[in-house]
Parts: sequence; structure tokens; C-alpha cells
Amino acid sequence: MKFVDIYQTIEDRNNDKEVLEHGPYFCSKKDSNGNLKQGIKEPWLGEGYYFWDSSIEDAKWWGDTVYFSNKKDYIICHTTYDQHSPLLYDLIGDIRQNNEFISMAEFLKKEKNLEKITVARVLDSIKKLPEFTYKAIRAYPYPTNKKTNVVFQKNGIILLQMSRVQLCFFDKTLLTNPYTIKEKATYIENQTI
Repeated sequence: MKFVDIYQTIEDRNNDKEVLEHGPYFCSKKDSNGNLKQGIKEPWLGEGYYFWDSSIEDAKWWGDTVYFSNKKDYIICHTTYDQHSPLLYDLIGDIRQNNEFISMAEFLKKEKNLEKITVARVLDSIKKLPEFTYKAIRAYPYPTNKKTNVVFQKNGIILLQMSRVQLCFFDKTLLTNPYTIKEKATYIENQTI
């Protein structure tokens, strides 16, 4: 077992008691009007409970980017999970699972004659397989412009620095500690991000 801190960023509606009683919060594919979510609100790993893995800074980044840009306050909540659970589909720490996922993506692209395919679409297909018994997925949405200055002996090869690792829990099975409020951030007009 390896218990790891995880953080969920949610809108602050001055309802701390309700947050503690009912959190964490589920992200669905549809909004409250029944429309499919688009863009940054679309659950890229499918429906579930979204958390930032290990870094409260990533949770703050999300709050500043999503909530402050909409002039809203936000809360960062905390719990933990077992990173070594056999119920975790880990696209970062398990090379076999990562390769399996990429193979499925290539198969679906070829089958449907697509140039690109979304992570959510591949995951939806994998979830239908009888051997898929996982309760969460862990992934790293790698930005193509992300670089480090940590290099190997050969030119052009760098050590990858991971940040903004996300988890999507399909249910609460792997959450191991109470859900607590860790920080609150208040939007102030004309503040810089």
C-alpha cells in the first residue's frame, strides 16, 4: 500500500458543511440542462470524481484557471488513495497498461478510419471489456511544449517532469481518508494569475 494525497478543486458556494457531508463531487458528461459538456468542462477521462495527484499546486492552478477566470471563489479539498491498488488503471506507473491503452487507441482509429481519437472514447471502449474491473484511472495530459533542463548524455533526450497528473475515480472505492477542506481562495477583481 502507498497512500498518496489527492486534491479536488470545487467552486466555493459558502456551503462548507454541505461540502464535508457530500463531497467529493462527481463530474458527469452532461451539464444540469442535459447538454454534453464541451471544452475544459468535458470530463476527459470519462465520468467520475476528479482529483489532482500529490500536488496542491496543481489544484490551485485549476482553481485560478477555471474559477478565477469566471470570477468565482474556490475550495481545495483533500483525501488520499492507495496508489498501489490493483484496482487502479495507471497509465503513468504501469507501462503494460499504458501500452494496452495505446494499442486500443490505434485499433479504434483504424477500425473507425480516424486520424485522432480522444482519451475518453478509448476509455469508454476499454471499460466495456469484461476484464476491465478497475475503479479509477491515473493519467498525465502531457503538454507538447513541456521541457526540463535535466538531460541525458545524448542531445535531445530530457527527463520528463510530470505535473498536473489527474485521477478519475469511477466510484469512491479507492478513497482512503475523510474528505476535508484544505484551502479556500477568494476571487479579487483585477488580480493577476
